Amino acid sequence: MNQPFPIEYIVLPLVFAFVMLLIVVAAIERWRREKHRLDLQKAVLERVGSVKDLAEFLTTEQGQRFLTSLAPAQFRTHHRGLWSVRIGIVLLTVGLFLMVALHSLPLGGDPPRPLLLLLLLFIALGVGMLLSAALSFLIGRRLGLIGQGRSKDDAV
Repeated sequence: MNQPFPIEYIVLPLVFAFVMLLIVVAAIERWRREKHRLDLQKAVLERVGSVKDLAEFLTTEQGQRFLTSLAPAQFRTHHRGLWSVRIGIVLLTVGLFLMVALHSLPLGGDPPRPLLLLLLLFIALGVGMLLSAALSFLIGRRLGLIGQGRSKDDAV
């Protein structure tokens, strides 16, 4: 009758809550950055008095940079590639750390099977994201979108 309380009933909801918290924080931060960028662009456009002034501004180097900054961040390929690397490293690190912690903690027997499956999922997702980023980088370089033949100012 005195069965121990399974640890996965505590750990799995905590891991899920932590992941959800990270997603919400990342979304709020992205929204805040995007709002700041749009406010800055709006202020620059308000300072331009006429169409002639705008045309003159857009022919300058600062105008070209302003035009490239108008593209939303999700359309910039190098940001997506770096995002994949970041997520992959975090998932791989969390999975490996929790796997080591799970095997080093004295739980009185074998580690819970659902928890091991969750940790293996983290590790697999991390490795998959890193492989995806590497493949995206190789394809982008092969197509000439990354690196060769593009100057620093041309990169979006």
